[in-house]
Amino acid sequence: MIKKDQLILYAANHRGVLANTIVFASAFLGIRHYMYGWPKYFFSGGWTDGLAANPGLSWCEEFLLLAFCVGMLWRQRALYAKLASGKFKEADCWRLVAKVTINKVAYLVPWLVFMFMPLLLKLGVAGQLYLHILGYGFVFALTAANASASAPVLPLLIFDIAVPGGFALLITLINYHIDVTAYIGGTVVVFCVYAFFIGEKIRQSTLQLIDSKIQMQQSARRADEANRAKSSFLALMSHEIRTPMTGIFGMIDFLRETNLTQEQKEFVVTIRDCSKTLLNTLNDILDFSKIESGKLTISKINFNLHAVLENSARILREIAGNKGLELIIEIDPTVPKMMHSDPHRLQQVVMNLVNNAVKFTERGSVELRAFYMETEQPRIHIEVRDTGIGISPDNITKLFSAFSQADESIARKYGGSGLGLSITRSLIKMLGGRIDVMSEEGKGSTFWFEIPYETPLQGAKSEEEASIPDAPPQNILVAEDNPVNARIITRMLTHKGHKCMVAPDGDAAIKMVQEADYDLVFMDVNMPGRNGYDTTRAIQALGPKFKKIPIIGLSANILEESVKKCYEAGMQGHIGKPFAPKDIYAAIADVAAAQGKRVRPEAPAPAPAQTPAPVPAQSQATPPWVAPPPRKPQTVKTMAEVQAAIADEMGPAYLKEMVEGNIKEAARLMDHVHKEFAAQEFTAVGKSAHDLKSISGLIGMQKTSAAAAAIEAACLAGEHALLGESIAHLDHLRKEEGHEAERLSRGEPHDDKSSRFMAHK
Repeated sequence: MIKKDQLILYAANHRGVLANTIVFASAFLGIRHYMYGWPKYFFSGGWTDGLAANPGLSWCEEFLLLAFCVGMLWRQRALYAKLASGKFKEADCWRLVAKVTINKVAYLVPWLVFMFMPLLLKLGVAGQLYLHILGYGFVFALTAANASASAPVLPLLIFDIAVPGGFALLITLINYHIDVTAYIGGTVVVFCVYAFFIGEKIRQSTLQLIDSKIQMQQSARRADEANRAKSSFLALMSHEIRTPMTGIFGMIDFLRETNLTQEQKEFVVTIRDCSKTLLNTLNDILDFSKIESGKLTISKINFNLHAVLENSARILREIAGNKGLELIIEIDPTVPKMMHSDPHRLQQVVMNLVNNAVKFTERGSVELRAFYMETEQPRIHIEVRDTGIGISPDNITKLFSAFSQADESIARKYGGSGLGLSITRSLIKMLGGRIDVMSEEGKGSTFWFEIPYETPLQGAKSEEEASIPDAPPQNILVAEDNPVNARIITRMLTHKGHKCMVAPDGDAAIKMVQEADYDLVFMDVNMPGRNGYDTTRAIQALGPKFKKIPIIGLSANILEESVKKCYEAGMQGHIGKPFAPKDIYAAIADVAAAQGKRVRPEAPAPAPAQTPAPVPAQSQATPPWVAPPPRKPQTVKTMAEVQAAIADEMGPAYLKEMVEGNIKEAARLMDHVHKEFAAQEFTAVGKSAHDLKSISGLIGMQKTSAAAAAIEAACLAGEHALLGESIAHLDHLRKEEGHEAERLSRGEPHDDKSSRFMAHK
């Protein structure tokens, strides 16, 4: 049984042998004419005489033979290319083997005849054997080459050795009347047998390699499938766990504001701490999975190193204080303030080390120190020193391994997944640094790491200073069924001078793109009737002109699978709801830059345009936009931060108008939720909750948005048992955050109660 992989390897080998065959044949042809001279006859005569001055073919016969052989060689080359590509079925192997042999006979036998001319030598003249020396040399060279190249396929190995060897043996038998011919024939037979023996040994080794390759491919395929299944499971579990945890955190904060006894307050604190531990464990598992699959990336920007270190200490100072520990931070004056690296991953490393130090220290202090090392490659040295339990020398060796801690007693007492230090080591390695620990059991530990110091890029702004470039006025279509969202995004677009039209559903969007020329479409993914995915496919199916229109998806679902569906549908980007003005402007700038339109990096925001001039239709010569790399997910911001960003971009008057409108719309949607729940219309409840999630998040009502998202998820999953309680909680959060949002939009200060409303993800 011939396997497909064997035939592929045979073809790959013989593509090189074919070239060598042509080189051999050309060389032997040149030597033949050098030894015997060029043909003397145009068509025939002379070559039948074994002692003629030119014992070969005529000019015409030689030309026809060469043309035929070259044609068959070219055909064989194309056949080898097809076999090497693997574009054939396993059942076709024997048919292709037959085709290879027929082609090979067609060009090889005529050439052998030519090389052995004249085939019959005169009787009794032993000296004439020199006329066959080139033919025998060609046979030996060809047989030696085929011994290894033909080894993968046994029938072809036999054929490739038997054809030239058999022809040489035939010539020997024809000229057996010459005494020395028997010795030459014996040599040919011995050499062919030896070549076959070598080829068979190579064949056995080749088959073992092919079997090993198949097993490795199968193992790799199974591992890849297992990894995809694991990633899918983790993504699902992340969503399924985070959704109820959002409600848990919200309910805890809500419960803490009620009248509780001291014992009940302690219970609530315990629940909160356990919830945070569970969330941290989930984050560790997801980070470890990304690192393991190579999907965790490092993004380098200019940032304030001092601020990152101080912020890390500030976040953990309260935890340390609750244990009676002093958290000290010392940054050497030589440490540069600004550097170029990944601030988010660096802060993750520092916080993990400091958090570990606080966790394993019962009394004393925790110190965070930073130094600048002036070496050939300048480095930043950061160390975290504690006065905690320390680590024994035996346990240090396994400290940075995944899912391990110093010993089981520590795991039982202090908890943790054992992934933190493994993730930390991987992050430091990705940043180009190294990490180690010095510790003595019972006397504390010092974890330290060093990363290369890279000077800030000239002209580049830090993440906080970075501005979105202004794009020239664009003709933009917004497909959005929620009128509040449509009004908000329309205001954002016209504020920058863009012309904007709104399509309330997918069918309207398809009709409108055919009636006018648009430079960009913002497509809501979750629309009634025809959703955003199907609408995008329908628009692109209209023709080449419409395929060039960039479409950006708008969705409240930012899970990887949801974003992937946007790209699979033909969209060139994705913006998560609730979106900020800079998200919209950045997408427009990316599209304009990709289309070759000039952008103004530092241009001030123009005044709102009441009647912007129409934009010329997009040229059909413009290439379709290639999606830029996905932007780094933004951290969830407080209500004050969200509203401050809107006010800075759009002005205080617009902020006030937007907040008032969204709060009214939220109240209307909340009424719908109550009525639909009373009527047991759970699909409608999920849709209203989806809209409420979006419009509340736009003005920073993050708790309301999260609670609405949990209700939407429960409706989609068919989990209706606790919907009544969740809806009541949602209504309470909407009212509380609504009052706070109104106060902030009017410029009034926070009250103590409302200031505690922070976003949980």
